[in-house]
Amino acid sequence: MGIATLVNATAQGAEQPEVTWAVTPLPPAMLERDDDIVGYGIDILDWFSDRLPDYHQTKEIIPLARLLKTLSGPGTFCAFGMNATPERQQFLHFTDVVQPHLPVSLILDASRSDQLKNYLNTDGDVDLEKLIIHSKLNGVLRSQRSYGPEIDAILRRHVENPRITHIGNDANFLQLIALGRMDWTLYLPAEAEYYRRTKVPEGAFSSWNIAGNDQLMPASIACSKTQTGKNIVDAINLLMQNHPEMPWTEFYSSSLSASDQIRYRKALKDYTNTRTPVAPN
Repeated sequence: MGIATLVNATAQGAEQPEVTWAVTPLPPAMLERDDDIVGYGIDILDWFSDRLPDYHQTKEIIPLARLLKTLSGPGTFCAFGMNATPERQQFLHFTDVVQPHLPVSLILDASRSDQLKNYLNTDGDVDLEKLIIHSKLNGVLRSQRSYGPEIDAILRRHVENPRITHIGNDANFLQLIALGRMDWTLYLPAEAEYYRRTKVPEGAFSSWNIAGNDQLMPASIACSKTQTGKNIVDAINLLMQNHPEMPWTEFYSSSLSASDQIRYRKALKDYTNTRTPVAPN
């Protein structure tokens, strides 16, 4: 693959610790284009890697199915966009939350947003269970996909609901909604905007937070549990302490719709005012 090597001008000596950034194509954070891999996740990764001159750094495409095995195998690998679960912290080093992002949201045609008014709670979040039970709106979901524990529990309770259709590929869901063949679906907002831009550029959709979800979801950088991995995690945490405004989040924000950018900036402001570091590795 034509993946560029990340070697700083001051970091080309063989004596410098080696680290490989494991990148996994998951649009729009990371996607392959013209024998390269791009996306807001790569831009965020590059922001940090450019400020780590003491390491010899390369990128390697790693399929999602092999990611955890690669991170815990020989050498030092780091990956962007990981959640620091207690289980994973046993065999990986994790940074503080690098990229708070909007959670899975309900997506529908923007012109039909008023049809949700009877299914919103006092915070303006969608009561998904109430929507499924009482509305006449038809939803489309991707088969075998997890939308998070809160949402998955609701969907399991209503798996036989005739107004919910499950399809194996969700790339065309927005087209179905734009054509009026379906009313709503569930996406990460950046993912929804990616599909809008690529599939329905003339369309306009709105996204709504789902009751039970936090306003933002965490994502960290994980590194192999080696001394080099720990040193990189410590260096990234220091960079974050020195940049509390989190300028790299602008890469993610640019992947959102205009309305979701407003939603994100408000949520991020609240987050940065209350954030606490993760437990030490």
